[in-house]
Amino acid sequence: MKSISSVIVSVVVLIMAQTGLQAQSVYNKARTGSVAVRLDGGVSWAMGSAFDKAESTRAKEIQPMGGAGIMYNFGPRFRLGLDYSYSRMIREQTGTLSTLPDGGVEGDVYKDLKTHLHTAALTGEFNLLGSEAAGGRLSLYAGAGAGCLIGSGNTYTIGIRNEIMPGGTGNTVRVTGHNEGHNYVAPFVPLSLSLEFAFLPQVSLSVGGGYRFIFAGNSDFAPGSQAFATLGLRFNLSK
Repeated sequence: MKSISSVIVSVVVLIMAQTGLQAQSVYNKARTGSVAVRLDGGVSWAMGSAFDKAESTRAKEIQPMGGAGIMYNFGPRFRLGLDYSYSRMIREQTGTLSTLPDGGVEGDVYKDLKTHLHTAALTGEFNLLGSEAAGGRLSLYAGAGAGCLIGSGNTYTIGIRNEIMPGGTGNTVRVTGHNEGHNYVAPFVPLSLSLEFAFLPQVSLSVGGGYRFIFAGNSDFAPGSQAFATLGLRFNLSK
């Protein structure tokens, strides 16, 4: 009786192991030699521009972000992808007034900066968990690459000049408005980390984030870096 029970237990264990290996094989196969599409949405923080000292509210510092991309899975451990993303940078800044020789004042009292940020990047990602975590369902991808940022927007400036007439008999106040457009292109280096769970061999849920080091040269309007957090889906297309 004891031997029969041992045989039954052994058979059950063998069947479960075989089923687990087959499931793992299905998920790994979907990520081997296949093309995948990614869709992401989240938030971003742009940092390091000339407007860093602006009196910005937290709501304006945090901006929505969306992106999409296409990848090639060399295997469960490595993939290479081309990505596009869109985000914004919004800043407000109050200025100071300088004194004129006649005792009046002048200066820019308010600036409003709005910039649209478009990025394209080529990124390689390595699965730190390998191909066996949770039966091939769970992955942790660390990525790095190179990309290009295109920024376009405008800065609206309000200035004031208060001139005092000779002898202090009166004064003249002028208020001016100036809208300046700006465009720039800057290379950047992206770093990313993405935790993914495949609830189907072809579909995964992703939670991730990353950081971009932006090399904008002498542009006062471009951010020096950008952090982001995203939630998205990955679709592995059948071979």
